[in-house]
Amino acid sequence: MLKTKALLFTTCALALAVSLACAGKKAVRYGKQKIGPGSAVVVVVDCPTNIQNVVLAKFMEKDYRVKAFNASDLYAMRDVYDIRDFKKIAQESSLNDQGSPFNIQKAHDNLYKLTIYNYEMQKAETLGEMKERYNVRYLILFELNDWERVSWGRAIDLASYELVWLENYPTRYSDTIESIIDHFITSLSGM
Repeated sequence: MLKTKALLFTTCALALAVSLACAGKKAVRYGKQKIGPGSAVVVVVDCPTNIQNVVLAKFMEKDYRVKAFNASDLYAMRDVYDIRDFKKIAQESSLNDQGSPFNIQKAHDNLYKLTIYNYEMQKAETLGEMKERYNVRYLILFELNDWERVSWGRAIDLASYELVWLENYPTRYSDTIESIIDHFITSLSGM
């Protein structure tokens, strides 16, 4: 009886794990509005420059008004410095000064809040600058992956800062960068 229950539990756990793994590779798409040719866009994709050029060329071929933008302007504060480094420094200096653990945590919490606040402010300023300075309506973000993984895209309407399109696309063996971007452009434009 105990072996049967253990086998049933193991089978259920395995089925759950398989279904969760499959759910992560499912196609997901949501489009609140169409982003068609002629739209002014900034496209950000984290990959080597030669691949970025392929992505941008595909958008330009479809008559999107693609604006130049340096993706390094979008670095998160955690990319510049790691808050855990500050926590370690605070702990070491407090322990050397016979400080209390309460002071260590308080210093960490204050640094963390400052970092998050500054990051959110910087993000809002960057999106506002993108909209005003570059006269752009949409920010489009991509992550491109090899086959058997999921490539994804998101579009933010910079007039409202709303997420207006997103898609998870399970990359197929036959896909190329061009075919993935063509798929996303078709999805974005609603064609």
